[in-house]
Amino acid sequence: MIEFRNVNLDYPGHAAALSNIQLFIGKGEFVYLVGQSGAGKSSFMNLIIKRHLPTQGEVLVGGVPLSRYRGAATAGLRRQIGMVFQDNRLLPHLNVFDNVAFALRVTGVPQREWQTRVLGALRTVGVEDKRTAWPLQLSQGEQQRVAIARAIVGEPLLLLADEPTGNLDPENSREVVKVLQHVNLRGTTVLVATHARELVESYRHRTITLRQGRLVRDDPHGGYQL
Repeated sequence: MIEFRNVNLDYPGHAAALSNIQLFIGKGEFVYLVGQSGAGKSSFMNLIIKRHLPTQGEVLVGGVPLSRYRGAATAGLRRQIGMVFQDNRLLPHLNVFDNVAFALRVTGVPQREWQTRVLGALRTVGVEDKRTAWPLQLSQGEQQRVAIARAIVGEPLLLLADEPTGNLDPENSREVVKVLQHVNLRGTTVLVATHARELVESYRHRTITLRQGRLVRDDPHGGYQL
């Protein structure tokens, strides 16, 4: 699903963001990406969605080098990738249903499909009963579940979650990880960048560790080590 071939990423005037990254993440895997601030986690994610191009080497998604994507093809690639952020980025003037449906609207999904797909996504994350609520009426954990529903409503092949529990208390953090695991069991490849040691230790999956832009650990059994 994701392959890095001898990837370097340099930003002008700064130390290398990533150096000689070589790894493969298979279809249907659940993988944690850990490392201290500045280790390169965001750069890693940005390469996958082609916000940046590697200075050297090649990134492939679904077996296709990202260097081959141009214009509309890049937009099509991004529609196959769901994104969840630390700040849920829900639109406060839209209710839960419309926040999730917004992702279908911007990608051109016919409106006749919205009802079934939105309710299905909300059911998957356990907040179908909140479909008419406004974001401010939800707990932080519920808001993040809605954000996950929005990310998966387009049925992406890949879900990237960048510090999805960073603003949550321990109980809600655990619930969000369980939701991500459920999404993964449906066949979606899930990559989670996180600092949450307790979650990585408790809900074990393959764990990749970055340190100063270098891959220093790739443990199929998981566990948190920096």
